[in-house]
Amino acid sequence: MKLQRTVWFCVVALVLSLPGVQAQAQGTGPIGPIGSRQLPIPAARGLDIEPSPADSPRPQADTHTLSSIERLGIGSLGVVRSFADPAFRFNQSFDNGIVHNTNTSVSSLGANLLFNHEANRSHLAASYTGAHVLYYPNSIDAATFHTLAVSQEFRWARWGLRLRDDLLISPEAAFGGLYTGGASSEIASQSSTGVADTILTQRANRVNNAGAGEVNYFLSRRSIMTFAGTYNTLDFTDAGAGYIDSHGVTGRVGYDYALAPKDSIGLTYNYSRTTYSGGHPLLRTDRVELSYGRKVTGRMAFQVSAGPERVHSGSQNFLEWTLSTATTYQTRRTRYSLAYTHGISTGSGVFSGTHIHTVVAGVNYLLTQSWAASINSGYAFNRTLTPTAGQADSFGNWYGTASLVRGLGRHLRLVMNYGYQQQNNAAGACPVAACGGAVRARQIAGVTMEWHPWSMMER
Repeated sequence: MKLQRTVWFCVVALVLSLPGVQAQAQGTGPIGPIGSRQLPIPAARGLDIEPSPADSPRPQADTHTLSSIERLGIGSLGVVRSFADPAFRFNQSFDNGIVHNTNTSVSSLGANLLFNHEANRSHLAASYTGAHVLYYPNSIDAATFHTLAVSQEFRWARWGLRLRDDLLISPEAAFGGLYTGGASSEIASQSSTGVADTILTQRANRVNNAGAGEVNYFLSRRSIMTFAGTYNTLDFTDAGAGYIDSHGVTGRVGYDYALAPKDSIGLTYNYSRTTYSGGHPLLRTDRVELSYGRKVTGRMAFQVSAGPERVHSGSQNFLEWTLSTATTYQTRRTRYSLAYTHGISTGSGVFSGTHIHTVVAGVNYLLTQSWAASINSGYAFNRTLTPTAGQADSFGNWYGTASLVRGLGRHLRLVMNYGYQQQNNAAGACPVAACGGAVRARQIAGVTMEWHPWSMMER
């Protein structure tokens, strides 16, 4: 209990210490659960994520609905433990340059925290990554980034409550995660599924936050009603940066019906309203979606939602279509994931609303007890709702990352990583005062050393 209170106090103190943090909304699909309901990669046992013989199998099914603020998860086949896993890390990378188009040495010193607490009727999970990044010879680009996600879930006989907040503070767009000095797939998955910051721009400090709440009510053993709301903001804190701040609210009501223990269908109505800085027109959407989901505990989760969407932007009033789908498949040593969304987004600070397509795929493979590898890739295409003659009206941004992880005893982990990112835009001038436009291929390669003070055996 003392350890739990200490870790929770640290997480709350971190949130309260961030100045001027407001909230943010975007994207067309729900975000993924924080981490996994299974054990994280423990330093005490190398990279072995299989339950030990002492762990009695107690399958725990995923509890998300098709209308949830989070995507369906695979649940867990083993014992779900409470744990706290802080880590300190140092990264040294080579960056061929995206701002000054020069070869740059990048050094970063930071910390990670994974936290999970399971109780009979509640579940609390948190994930934090942050670092101070130094560039040489362009020392003027030195900056700090923070990413924080906190999720709390309560369960009763007929009621369920879920709360979540996702925060990003960074001088660069999150999509692809290359700014972390090591191609962070965690940031990539976050931004591609719920946070509309998918256009590369010139460096400008931004606060990107999404706070959400959800209530579930079980009408019967087969049917569930879901009521959810989100408040989202994207704020650029640099004076004169010229980007478009956005503030939005979203409300959602949905109905799920279980066809079988593994299969369910759903119907959802979603309303969103986004306001912009600089006199840009209000963006409002109404959409209705039909959904299908299939869950196999510990193995597979699949969901797909699609339907019409009515869009109001300034004097425009038109009908759009929306589609969101995600798949996670787990074998003994490999996890595959794929997600695609299409719909209306808030514009990533460059436009006041866009038609957006995003696709993200990843493979994580446990090679041996001490070695693991992962490959991730993603693409985002944004086209403005309000084109202007002489200005670029679309941006296409894609990335690919790869990493190789080696456990060194009970407390150390070595990560070798590589990342590639490139953005293209339509002909025309930048829509705002300063933006990245077409970005030549950016590559980052580096090595990260992580120190975990507590091994899994000590928890």
